[in-house]
Amino acid sequence: MKVNQTIFMGDDSLRARHGHENPKEDQGRKTIFAGGLKKVLDPIQEKREQAQKQAMKIVGDTWGNDQKLDDDLDNRREKVKECQEKIGAANDELMEIKNRRIQLREDMGIAEDSEEEQDLKLLEKEIDSYKSGSDIHLTKEERERIAQIKAKGLTGYQERSLAMKNGGALYETEINEASREMQGENAAIKSIELERLKKDPMVGAQKAKDEILEQASDQIVGMLMEEAKDKIDEEMEEKKDAAEEAEEKKEEEEERAEKQDEKKAKEEQLRDQIKASTELMTKSDELLDDVQKEVKKILDEMKLLEEDLKGAAVDTAG
Repeated sequence: MKVNQTIFMGDDSLRARHGHENPKEDQGRKTIFAGGLKKVLDPIQEKREQAQKQAMKIVGDTWGNDQKLDDDLDNRREKVKECQEKIGAANDELMEIKNRRIQLREDMGIAEDSEEEQDLKLLEKEIDSYKSGSDIHLTKEERERIAQIKAKGLTGYQERSLAMKNGGALYETEINEASREMQGENAAIKSIELERLKKDPMVGAQKAKDEILEQASDQIVGMLMEEAKDKIDEEMEEKKDAAEEAEEKKEEEEERAEKQDEKKAKEEQLRDQIKASTELMTKSDELLDDVQKEVKKILDEMKLLEEDLKGAAVDTAG
């Protein structure tokens, strides 16, 4: 038997616009609504939505018009959403502070494995250990080292980096307050929904729904934290690679500059040698001229003397 299969985008209102107002008229046809296709592919979402619809129907039948309570729940859910946005924004600010501190360390040429950086991390650990609800504890050796660092005095880099870290305390407070407020609102929402369903046989389904939502919320928070951590690690690795590449380029430039200086020095030395040789040749030429002039003078004098001697001999013979 041939089965006609039709796919409609949307809900039942679209079916009515296509002239299918009576479900009986669709007998013998296999109709799939794309609007509900997601539910078929996502059983967890389908179960969650079914439980919600059943719960709302029973509450409506039992309590009648309870729009005020619905509005209250909507307001609480909106507050939860606002808290989530605050937490996200505060986390972004903390990440920016983290990046600025990394940039400060790189700009000041502080190595990650240096004593100055290790002492800074120890000072950070001390600050974190004093935060409310912190499970960080310092050992005796760490406390003694911190006392030595403070007695010696913090370096300029350490003071600036810690100041940046302390600047993030406001955002950490915002995260803690928003988290507490979000937990309170979620608890109130759960309590209200349970109260509305306390006489309903579907209360078990409602509890199951709340558990699923709570587990999903925990998973989402975990994923967001892991994503933020991965992003920070990735950016740190990129900055580290960039710093190493910059250092290599710097060394290459210094090597080229050194070779250039050596070349210039050799050229200068050669010029000096040429200049000295030229001066020496010039002096030699001048000296040779002087010698030749002196020899000529002597010869001239000897010639005169010879003529005088000849003249004297003539006189004697006469």
